[in-house]
Amino acid sequence: MNKFQIITAFLFSLVLIGCNNGESSTEVPGPEKQFYPISSYIESQLKYLDSVPLAIIHYTTINNATDTGITEKKDFRTSVGKAFIESDISGADQKKNYEETSFIDATLGVITLSYAPKRDGLPIQKAYVLLSQENSAVKTIYVERTMQGGDSTVTKKMLWNANKSCQVTSIIQKTNQPEKTIQERFVWDELY
Repeated sequence: MNKFQIITAFLFSLVLIGCNNGESSTEVPGPEKQFYPISSYIESQLKYLDSVPLAIIHYTTINNATDTGITEKKDFRTSVGKAFIESDISGADQKKNYEETSFIDATLGVITLSYAPKRDGLPIQKAYVLLSQENSAVKTIYVERTMQGGDSTVTKKMLWNANKSCQVTSIIQKTNQPEKTIQERFVWDELY
C-alpha cells in the first residue's frame, strides 16, 4: 500500500467511527445577536443630565397651542426616562420577538440599527438607533410604542437626541372620539 492509500483508509475509518459512535451530532450555535441596549444608554443619559447644571425646558403642544415650563430632573426621570427604558427590547424575553437590520449611510455618516416586530400585537412597533459612523456614539434613538387600555389606544412616538433633548408625541384614540395629539419636547442643551 502506498502512502495515499494508507491515509485514505485512515481517514475513511475515522469517518466511519464518527458516524457510528451512537451519538447524534448537534450544530454548535453561533454567538447570539446582541440588540442595542436602549435602557442602558438612557440610564447613562439620565446620569449625565443629573451631573450638569442645565435646566430641562418642557414645551407642551396641544391643538397648536404651546405651553412652556421647567421640569424637575427627578420628574423627568420617572416619566420620560422611564418610558424610554421600558421600551428596551434588548432583553432575552423581548429580543426573540424582533428582527434587527442595520445599514450604513455614508452620506449622513450614520449607522442605522432598525428593529421591527416579527408579529402583530407587540407594544414596540419600531425602533431605530442611529450611531455616528466615525465613533459609534449614539446620535438619536427613535421608538414607537402602542398601548391598549380599556376603550383607548395610545401611540407614543419617542425621539431622544443625545445630550441635547427628547420629544414624546402621544396620539390618543378613544372610541367614538376624535384623535388627540400631545407633543412634549424636553430641551436641556439645544435651541428650540
